[in-house]
Amino acid sequence: MQSRSLETPYDRPEIYDIAFDFRDLVHECDVLDAICQHYGNGKPKSFVDLACGPGYHCVTYGGRGVKSYGIDVNPATLEYARRKAANAGAPVTFLLEDMHDYKLPEPVDLAFCAMSSFHYLLTNDDIIRHLRSVAANLTPGGLYIIEANHPRDVFRVGKSLFTEWEARRGDIVVFSHWGYEDDPYDPIAQITRCRVHIEVRENGHSTKMDFIDLDRSLTHQEFILLIEKSGVFETLDWLGKLDLDQPFDNSKQSVRMIPILKKL
Repeated sequence: MQSRSLETPYDRPEIYDIAFDFRDLVHECDVLDAICQHYGNGKPKSFVDLACGPGYHCVTYGGRGVKSYGIDVNPATLEYARRKAANAGAPVTFLLEDMHDYKLPEPVDLAFCAMSSFHYLLTNDDIIRHLRSVAANLTPGGLYIIEANHPRDVFRVGKSLFTEWEARRGDIVVFSHWGYEDDPYDPIAQITRCRVHIEVRENGHSTKMDFIDLDRSLTHQEFILLIEKSGVFETLDWLGKLDLDQPFDNSKQSVRMIPILKKL
């Protein structure tokens, strides 16, 4: 039996959680620690997960005793993340905030924006306002790490990441297709109308979700200029994935554009 839903994974955060729960969060937080030790003031004592969704990294850090915050604009997602953190015994403070401009109860040592969420900032003004907000919520010398898309995807000279995958948790199977090669693209605004198809199969029933995500493309050179124009960060390095040994370059192993920013 099949049905088509007007919901999206943002309305059913457990589906989003299953779909994207393929990352090695312990390893990734170890890498974030290593970056802070190499470029910053040592392992972070406090952390904010921007556009946190189900709270992958903030729950992991909270479980390590790091004072952790997660911010998101979706109340249903935040409530799900709160339950997830409580079940994991990880103290995390979740805040209903917009990453364009937000305020934490106190500054943190490390901010992280994972899985291309940075590309939801659709204009240059959005990006600059966001960068200044992040800096205002960091401790002196604090770091901001952004997991952005590799520019090869802007120019379509290769494909950095897979866009189709299947995930399973118990009896629930989630098939995701996040973006198609012929998605409408506005070359002036640099915004893609990214078509997303999700199919959820559970208890012999299949539900399909189809919706549009707006995604701002960024080149490396304009990213440099936007960071400079913000006036609040210096760029310490660029990585090609969340790995200190992977430089940002044109190799196949470099699948992301990850600036390591330090608060001025």
